[in-house]
Amino acid sequence: MGNFPIMPQTAKNPWWHKSILSILVALACVNIFSSVFFSRLTMVTSWEGIYTLYKYMYPSLIVLGIVFACGFPFYWQFREKSGKIGSEKVQAVLVAIVRYWLALEISGYGFSKLLGIQFGESFVRNDSIVGGLSGFNLTWNYFGHSYVFSSIIAVVQVAGSVMLLFRRTTLPGVLILLPVMVNIVLIDLFYGIPVPATLNAIYFTVGLAYLFFLHWDIIKPVFTKTLLRPVLVAQPLKLLVRVLVIGCSLGFFMYVNAYLLPKQSIAGKWRVTKTVRNNIEVSGNDWLTDNSAWQNIYIEHYKWITCSPNPFFADVKRSQTGEYAVNPGDNSLTVRMFNPARNLHIHVNHVNNNTMIWKYQIGIDTVQLFLVRSFVASNQ
Repeated sequence: MGNFPIMPQTAKNPWWHKSILSILVALACVNIFSSVFFSRLTMVTSWEGIYTLYKYMYPSLIVLGIVFACGFPFYWQFREKSGKIGSEKVQAVLVAIVRYWLALEISGYGFSKLLGIQFGESFVRNDSIVGGLSGFNLTWNYFGHSYVFSSIIAVVQVAGSVMLLFRRTTLPGVLILLPVMVNIVLIDLFYGIPVPATLNAIYFTVGLAYLFFLHWDIIKPVFTKTLLRPVLVAQPLKLLVRVLVIGCSLGFFMYVNAYLLPKQSIAGKWRVTKTVRNNIEVSGNDWLTDNSAWQNIYIEHYKWITCSPNPFFADVKRSQTGEYAVNPGDNSLTVRMFNPARNLHIHVNHVNNNTMIWKYQIGIDTVQLFLVRSFVASNQ
């Protein structure tokens, strides 16, 4: 780590730079009060007075923060021009506040993951149907599924935060944390994470981005200098190869999507309204003990099919999965089941777009399924 240069200090900064730094410092102070002091205090105390304190102090801090962010850059600029203030020292102090704020906040998220507080177990979420989960609960389920995975993220957050505490390691800390925080911001925005948490992630990302560009003179050569020995090939040929590298991948999957995996009109969720085996209607309660007494059939666009005996949700443990192929010539499906392994040739009678009858043979049994579409694929 000692090879990284110390954060650059500038004797004089333009007014806009002073303004950005002042805004970040004001934001840091307000955020520490609301996110650290208040939020963490409410986790360990039931004292009602804390809410009254917050009610009056938080707006006051916001006003003071706005006044500081708007007024201090002018004061700094004026004192700098008159030679009555050391800009390097002022910048060092303000940047240190930003670094320590980011280290305090981001490390807190890391430790909460390591100790099982964030992404902790939720009994009601564990007993919920995935399709009914909100974006927030879906995200928590995903990251909470693997403690090791969330711990890796936590270690990165804590390690990067520790690096922010030292000027020599600020840049590597930023390079570690910035990609993580950008990813978190995108998740928060597109998965409906509550606004306060989303704003925190945005604040931290902006702060890290500021520290990143503060080191721009150090980072710039990485983007502007040729670090590898050039290949001695004509420029038009190199351009052609570059286009082909990306174009071949795009072209292949466009071809597969258009010709090999066409969208199927029968895709969707189908409810079995009646099952007839050897001309005898099967009891409505057979699904309780018989995994082949299918109640719902899920036909995906790309050849996958799942047959569930549970009428209320897709019971993964009892469902039978496989892949299918449509035979338009004779109105039939060929289904290759994986568990248990068997092939079914199903004759399909389309009564209308939302009703069909299947007829197929399993061993010596002849089975008829009467199906009604209960969920249509979104792009049909």
